[in-house]
Amino acid sequence: MKKREMYCNPDVCPNCIYIGEGDSICDVTHEVVLEDWDPTENFMGQGCPYIKKLHEKDGRKK
Repeated sequence: MKKREMYCNPDVCPNCIYIGEGDSICDVTHEVVLEDWDPTENFMGQGCPYIKKLHEKDGRKK
């Protein structure tokens, strides 16, 4: 089975916490990442534990 990619989605990412009405926060960065189910400027922002993994997979360094 293929490993799922992580991103700001309370159904996928264990750090994304649904707080109601389509809003979610990241428990790592303590920022609102989804407002009314739309990404905010903090969506997978600085401090996201999965950004580094994505860059390493692409062969880039952050």
